[in-house]
Amino acid sequence: MYWVYFLITTVQFAYCKVLFSPTTATTVVDWWQNAIIYEIFPLSFKDSNGDGSGDFKGITEKLDYIVDLGVTAIWITPFFESPLKSGGYDISNYLKVQEVFGTLDDFKDLLNAAHSKNLKVIMDFVPNHTSDKHIWFEKSANNETDYADYYIWKDAKNQEEVLNNNTIPIVPNNWLRICGDESAWTWHTTRKQFYFNQFIQNLPDLNFRNKKVHEEMKNILNYWITLGIDGIRIDALKHVYESENLEDEPILDSSIVGNNYTNLDHIYTTDQEEIYDLIQDWRLLLDDFKQNDHFTRIIMTESYSNNSVLFKYYTSGVDVPTNFNLVRYSSYTPKDFARNIEEWITKMPVGATFNSVLQNHDHKRFSILYGSKLIDGMNAFSLFLPGIAIVLYGGEIGMEDIPDKVNFARSPMQWDDTKDAGFTNTTHEPWIMVHPNYVTRNVKTESNNPKSYLNFFKTISKLRQTETLKRGGLAIDILNETVFVLNRFLPGHENYTLVINMDRNFTQHVRLSDHISNLNENLTVVVGSGDSNFNTGNLISTTESLVLNPGDTIVLTDYITSTLSSISTEETVTKSTSSSSTRLYITLRVVLLCLLLIKICNL
Repeated sequence: MYWVYFLITTVQFAYCKVLFSPTTATTVVDWWQNAIIYEIFPLSFKDSNGDGSGDFKGITEKLDYIVDLGVTAIWITPFFESPLKSGGYDISNYLKVQEVFGTLDDFKDLLNAAHSKNLKVIMDFVPNHTSDKHIWFEKSANNETDYADYYIWKDAKNQEEVLNNNTIPIVPNNWLRICGDESAWTWHTTRKQFYFNQFIQNLPDLNFRNKKVHEEMKNILNYWITLGIDGIRIDALKHVYESENLEDEPILDSSIVGNNYTNLDHIYTTDQEEIYDLIQDWRLLLDDFKQNDHFTRIIMTESYSNNSVLFKYYTSGVDVPTNFNLVRYSSYTPKDFARNIEEWITKMPVGATFNSVLQNHDHKRFSILYGSKLIDGMNAFSLFLPGIAIVLYGGEIGMEDIPDKVNFARSPMQWDDTKDAGFTNTTHEPWIMVHPNYVTRNVKTESNNPKSYLNFFKTISKLRQTETLKRGGLAIDILNETVFVLNRFLPGHENYTLVINMDRNFTQHVRLSDHISNLNENLTVVVGSGDSNFNTGNLISTTESLVLNPGDTIVLTDYITSTLSSISTEETVTKSTSSSSTRLYITLRVVLLCLLLIKICNL
């Protein structure tokens, strides 16, 4: 019966492409399946002790702010002991915290405070490599028996000549680093062998073909899960294994001269089959804890791999194989977004949960890619999609990149308009520059502006508490090539329509009734972007031309209430009039009853 109601409801979107069907009311939604996961780069979030670097106590201090955003989980990038040459991803001890961030007790306090506010904490787990300052690497470089094979060591092609005649060593093959297009092999003068490093020289790759390394990593995970973390985000998972045969990787275009990482087909250094067994192993470890307390610890992954690979992550035990298809170094069009959403959402394994990320610490913020006019639009887009939304700290206030080659998206959080944006309150300079626009673009200023990026974000995040955004279907359409329309619908509940004019230069005119059938004649504005003329509670005629200035973003609903801006989500549900899908739902019941009576009469 439910599916009959669903088919009737989707008549509303006859001209839209339905990509995702609603789930039934009996479907259990685990804590992570509709989560907003808020990425925190701890060096840059909040400095509590005045040393110019963010810390655990600073995060703890701002947990109420995070909760008020509608966030349900925080993902903290690496906080382990580290030389901090590579943003904390260069770990020198997995079982100690970086002293810049505080003590282990400070982290425990953060963890307990977060849990008291029903916030989950996800730990960034870096298994592919360590710092070259890790004691494992130092012992391995000295060829100590127990650690000799913790890393990937290979002789030079001309090893005998090197040892006998001091000849320049020749690398084992053509494998290249991801960063810098240089050989991925670095000669170690003490051990007199090459060690493999896929990223940069100070990050030697661990050897996962060594069972001792497996056990080390399981012990590390066991330690932090026992401490109370709620999940792991596995960094650089696609790079964890390499082929043992050391063959040269195929060159894609022989006309390109010199080393070029993108010109190699990385069939020997990425996405090896053993990765799936590794995932299963770690899944079992996390599930052992669930056997005792019935609580799910999630696995997120970072792998810029093809969908076919990431879908196998799902079936191997990953809950959130991060979907990077919507993150790019240049701006996308609505058609690009729609294609990538469809490619994932319609082909992911049955029972899998969709996820999306539009910006993170490794990519340009979308305020730079799409411009300030589309900050509200991109935030709404991120939060409006089904499943898990992964967002970057500061995105909610429209933070922009700073002119730094590596840390462009990692500048200090802009809390207020005082010196250093309220990130630190001392004469010490922040560890990296604060963006100069903090004077007007900061949490305090935006909190007091009803039309700010921050308040727009909070309104959209609040919608994720509704049944429609928790369990509803997704239909999309593109109008005039630049107007992106996303509909979230659920039988018996209110519908929500997101309209974004992604044209940053020209005003667009659209009539919604020409594209979406069976809409109410009037829809109510839930929220409009800051620069738009759409205000909460206004009525929009679907039969008249809707004028969308560049970047205008609007969320509409078929629940009509004059007090939408001042009542809670729950009150909206109880005080609003019936939605069009609800009326169709009731109508269908009457039709089915009539058909049943006719059938009985004909018997």
